[in-house]
Amino acid sequence: MNISYAKTSSDLERAKKIAESSFSVTPDSQLSEWFSFSEMEKEINRGRGLCLIASDEKDIPVGMIYAQQESPINGKEGTEKWVVIIASVVPEETGRGIATKLLSKLEEEVKQRGGVKMFIFTNKDDDRVIRFYKKCGYEDAGWIKDYQYGKGNSAVFLLKHLI
Repeated sequence: MNISYAKTSSDLERAKKIAESSFSVTPDSQLSEWFSFSEMEKEINRGRGLCLIASDEKDIPVGMIYAQQESPINGKEGTEKWVVIIASVVPEETGRGIATKLLSKLEEEVKQRGGVKMFIFTNKDDDRVIRFYKKCGYEDAGWIKDYQYGKGNSAVFLLKHLI
């Protein structure tokens, strides 16, 4: 497996196809309702975002992950804290360790950029995603009622200290 940076428009298009494939089989809302690939590209170009793509031995994209600095408004705190915004693996490749490898590589890169904390949030009832991040060393950091997609869809936050 090869993991590379998504930097060019064609790389980002590959990442988009992976995400669309992955999220087409989830019960969540439509990907376009909560994620903007154009905003992801802007953050990457500003140096505040990082997208990685995993490809198999035939150079077929099979997974992607994207994280960004929390907020430059918060000064040092914003540059030291990163949030995983989206991670996905094409459905036929799940369970093969692709997401774990992508997350590990992302954490290494974030540390090299001065990051000290990574956090994620997901639907409070998404046990599969929560178990995955906990297996990777993330801990409960709380939850917010009705955080995503309106009433009745709360979010859980998970945090990992990188140093």
